[in-house]
Amino acid sequence: MIDTIDARLHEIATKAGSTVDEVLAYLDSPAGRRLRGILATGLIVSVPLLMRVPGLRRSPLGRAIEVAGGATLVVKLAELVRDWERGQRPGVVDSQPA
Repeated sequence: MIDTIDARLHEIATKAGSTVDEVLAYLDSPAGRRLRGILATGLIVSVPLLMRVPGLRRSPLGRAIEVAGGATLVVKLAELVRDWERGQRPGVVDSQPA
């Protein structure tokens, strides 16, 4: 029984790994870049507007976002999504000799 569960988990992990690679390849394509730009623009525009909704600000999640400066963090996350390139790590300078 445990062997079959392990085999299924391994199969799921293998399929998920290939799916992640496929998603990353798509996000690195021209269509994926457009999608990332649209998503980032939507987040950047909508978060400050959503934080002005009185019902959201009174909710525990809204208060946590407001206290933590969450709107700024979401905008920064959106900028990272927009500017992401496959194979690059944020803040790392590639210094290979020419």
